[in-house]
Amino acid sequence: MLAGGAALAALGMVVSACGESPPKPPVVENLLGPLDQARRDSALAGAAAGAVGNPPQVAAALMVVANQRAAHARALSTEIARAAGRLTSSSSETTSPSPSEPPAPPPPPPPVSGVIDALRASAESSSRLVASSSGYRAGLLASIAASCTASYTVALVPGGPSI
Repeated sequence: MLAGGAALAALGMVVSACGESPPKPPVVENLLGPLDQARRDSALAGAAAGAVGNPPQVAAALMVVANQRAAHARALSTEIARAAGRLTSSSSETTSPSPSEPPAPPPPPPPVSGVIDALRASAESSSRLVASSSGYRAGLLASIAASCTASYTVALVPGGPSI
């Protein structure tokens, strides 16, 4: 009788374990916006750094921002790949222009104020996502928000260390 009760208990645990659904993979869609923002901000800051007439210290600060935002994009891309279960050693994207169409002329470089506005929007967006995230992802988003905030309030502020 005791052996039958133990077997029944074991069977109950096996059946209940089979009934549980596997844990859901973390949602990565909420990281796609910050990833796009980081890529755009990096390109924007890089273009602004190359603008004719920028003092060397402003161009240098803009290049630092461009490099930081590129690093943010790489970190977000890596986190997206990790969460989706497809982590690779490189997260670079390459696109080649169509051979039949000539490349469009580049747009004029943006003003520093345009970079500041973009960084402010990125910081606010990342800050909003921190509240609904946890663990590494929350730390990553908080770090991005802090970096963007420091860039537009310290490094690129008119009359600040760079401008």
